[in-house]
Amino acid sequence: MSEPKQIRDQIERNRHELSRLAENHGMQDKQVLRQSMVLDELINEYNRFKYKNHFRNRQPIA
Repeated sequence: MSEPKQIRDQIERNRHELSRLAENHGMQDKQVLRQSMVLDELINEYNRFKYKNHFRNRQPIA
């Protein structure tokens, strides 16, 4: 998956799922911790994509 819009949509869906799980099971539940890790990886993927494209489009200063 490489489209930022798709990644953002997945992040939003996973964020809602994390909130639901935390509300139903508490913050220390294994499902909540696992979902948090999934969300972290999606956010990292999005940031890697943005970071890579940010430097690809920069012009040298000298």
